[in-house]
Amino acid sequence: MTLNKTRGLRSRFIVLFTAVTLPLLLLLFVAGHYARQVVLTQVANSYQNLVNSNLHMIDRSLDDITTNMVYIVDHDDNFQKFGRSGLSDSDYFFAKTELLQRNSAYRSYYHTVDMFYIYARNNDLFAATNVIPGSDHDEVKAWITGSLQSAEARVPLLYKWSIVRIGGQNFLHRVVSDDSNNDTFIGALINVNTLKTALGDLNLREGGDVLFAGEDGTVLSELSPKFHDDFRLPADKLTTNTSFSYTDHASKLFIITSRSVENGISMAVVLPYSELLRSLKNFQTAINVLPIFVFLILLVYLFVFRKIIYRPILQLLVAIRRTKDGDRDIKLPGSPVLEFDIINHTFNDMVEEIKDLKIDVYEERLNVQKAEFKHLQTQINPHFFLNTMNIIFQLADMKRYELVKKTVRHMVQYFRFILGASRDTITLGDELAHIRNYLEIQKLRYQESFEFDIDVEQELPAAQVPSLIVQPFVENAMLHGMSVRGEPFTLSVTASRSGVPEGQMCIEVRDSGKGTTPEMLADLSSENYAPASEDNHIGIWNVKRRLAMRYGYRATISFFHNEPKGFGVRLCLPIEIGKELDAK
Repeated sequence: MTLNKTRGLRSRFIVLFTAVTLPLLLLLFVAGHYARQVVLTQVANSYQNLVNSNLHMIDRSLDDITTNMVYIVDHDDNFQKFGRSGLSDSDYFFAKTELLQRNSAYRSYYHTVDMFYIYARNNDLFAATNVIPGSDHDEVKAWITGSLQSAEARVPLLYKWSIVRIGGQNFLHRVVSDDSNNDTFIGALINVNTLKTALGDLNLREGGDVLFAGEDGTVLSELSPKFHDDFRLPADKLTTNTSFSYTDHASKLFIITSRSVENGISMAVVLPYSELLRSLKNFQTAINVLPIFVFLILLVYLFVFRKIIYRPILQLLVAIRRTKDGDRDIKLPGSPVLEFDIINHTFNDMVEEIKDLKIDVYEERLNVQKAEFKHLQTQINPHFFLNTMNIIFQLADMKRYELVKKTVRHMVQYFRFILGASRDTITLGDELAHIRNYLEIQKLRYQESFEFDIDVEQELPAAQVPSLIVQPFVENAMLHGMSVRGEPFTLSVTASRSGVPEGQMCIEVRDSGKGTTPEMLADLSSENYAPASEDNHIGIWNVKRRLAMRYGYRATISFFHNEPKGFGVRLCLPIEIGKELDAK
């Protein structure tokens, strides 16, 4: 009888527990989620305005710096003199000094500029307002002069602020030139870290930081130690001014970004979630503790219910299932509850009666099974004997007496073992020795048109197997695979442990014969396979019955087409070494 588990006491209690707990947990979860979203929204709005205003201030400062450099190119005579050929040393000195003093004055006003420089390409003259702190001046000069040499390299630098990398540091770079000749240039370099320093104290929460990033998400400013070296922002989030959650390794962060259309860099405020939600800790603690408190109350109720009612019923159900599965030694203990005590004693008496009735039936079925097994095993011997005698007859008919004597010798060795064996099991090595005798007989008959090979993995020859369990498949290959046209025929027998679960071995018999039809292959593989007559694969049916009786589900037989042609069979059996499966 199939029990409806949804009607059980345990199922009903689970439904009750779920009906009480889930709505409460859901309500607390929604409240906590709403409170967190309110906090995040307020933080995002506050910092978004701060980021937007600071980035706008930076853009306006960059525009003013550009305007100053354009004015110098268009109206300052010293700029035109600096790039002119044939200038005297004094004229060159005064022109350079005037330009540097003017740009130094601008630099004192625009604190973000790390360096103003002037470069004349035609006479290779270079002058700069100062040396950038933390940078190699010669390396900076070499980069500037190298970038402005070819038109192809300098065109992208002439018309907008660009991100460049010099000496391991990231800079905002802008260069302006007279468009008529592009021989003299004035430019400005701003270290990205200088932009961060110029912002001053933004009143960030503890653990927060301000970053500048490129269009691909690469962080351009210096990373603080709390971030990993490979930290970067998601590029798809930087296209608009937004706020989002992001996880860096094990740290969960809240990020507010704003992007400058002028120069393509993004400014981001990065805040750790732990600091943002610190004010919600008490509320979250209450949310976490309340379900535990409710759960403890229900746990006490569950303990009482289980002890008084559920445990005795569960013991009875387990005993019934074990009795159904064949366990006749189970006994139910007494119960302090009168009704359950009566049920348990009645059940114990019933099990004793079933046990007495089963003993006789079991012994009778065991004897019948042993008799059937012996009968199935003896079916192999006369079948093989007749086939062997037929081979001897054919050899004698061809007057090949030496081969007849060799065949008889092999046959005597084989049948001496068969007639002298009294066990149901033999070693795999003995079984393959019988097969080798059989195949040697076939080799004497067919000579060069037949080849065979037997390969056994080490230690497997000592494994115990039912006698004559492989022989029928070898015999079947010779009878049904050998071509009447005398085509070369090969047969191999292998035994190994590869490709099967631990504790099992796989025995394969393959031939290069005619093979079989897909219909016959499906018929052989069927669990209900039975030959139409005793001459039609009786050996295969015999082996399948014996393996089913001996091993049950632990042994399998599969049939397949051998490549490129022929027939194959695979037997997978448990490995039992040094152990007799049956009494003599």
